[in-house]
Amino acid sequence: MKRELNPANRHDISVLFVDDNETIQKLYKRLLEKHVNHFYIARNGNHGLELYIKHKPDLVITDINMPVMDGLDMVREIKTSYPNAKIVVMSAYNVKENFIESVNLGVDGYLMKPVEAKKLLSLIDEFAGITMMKWELESKERMRREAEEFLKKSLAEKEVLLREVHHRVKNNMQIISSILRMQSRNIEDEKLKEVLQESQNRIHSMALIHENLYSNEGLEDIKFANYVRSLSGNIARSYASQQAIVKFDYQIDDAYLPMDVAIPCGLIINELISNSFKYAFKEKNHGIITISFKELDEKGKYQLIIGDDGMGISRDIDITKTKSLGMKIVHKLVQQIDGEIENDFSIGTKFKITFKI
Repeated sequence: MKRELNPANRHDISVLFVDDNETIQKLYKRLLEKHVNHFYIARNGNHGLELYIKHKPDLVITDINMPVMDGLDMVREIKTSYPNAKIVVMSAYNVKENFIESVNLGVDGYLMKPVEAKKLLSLIDEFAGITMMKWELESKERMRREAEEFLKKSLAEKEVLLREVHHRVKNNMQIISSILRMQSRNIEDEKLKEVLQESQNRIHSMALIHENLYSNEGLEDIKFANYVRSLSGNIARSYASQQAIVKFDYQIDDAYLPMDVAIPCGLIINELISNSFKYAFKEKNHGIITISFKELDEKGKYQLIIGDDGMGISRDIDITKTKSLGMKIVHKLVQQIDGEIENDFSIGTKFKITFKI
């Protein structure tokens, strides 16, 4: 509960004073009530316990020897339910056992009567300072928690919206892919059909990214191994006539890639795998396409290898000057991720792309 400062009082704290002597009660009331915001007086330990439970004062000052319930019994009861209660014990008798028991109960001070007014006010000052500091820290902690909760709620709302964006982008890409598929059914030209199929695969490779982001716990990075398997499976289905004779060999580290890297890599894989299906195994009744993705010794540096054991490409062909749209796309995408590409046609085909994140 927020406390309002009262300029008429020296300290914005509450004090419970417990003593069975009416003269002492009046004396301390006159001395203390002008210096604290709320001042309560109890005539014995039982009455003091009732007032403490009702008002939860910031500081209790109590005598020890009282009828009905003495001060130490009251302290014990209070500390059992409210271990952080601030309590100062007073006694007119120098009894060692009372002092030891007070210490064991965890009191915050032990004073011998009569207590000088100056000393008592100094004690009030000290506890008021501690209490105000505690309230300030509690207020700051409450504000911090409220700000943290607000931030969590705001981030959760943004995450929901972002997931919805990815979901809609994926759906829109699937619609485009479906339109191309329907269009291809009405086309008799095999070359044009092939072009439309390649376009479908490219669109699907990008749609898969958004599908992965929509289903992932996080919305920043793609689990690349899952993505590659989904992507290669889709391409294999689009070349169903060869699917039975071609198998995939996956050698993929368990890595996550940001979307701006995963999309170009996915499109590169799409182009190179499609080329393998179209050209590598024309004269073979079986084949293997290898997809390798490893993090190199240099932190943040990765290597993507796409290869097959097919018929290969003539070494006389300069792959950088080919008129193939697919290879042009591959080289542009490698540039996009600031990577380097190497090829090896000694056994089948192999393309090695190295890049840093």
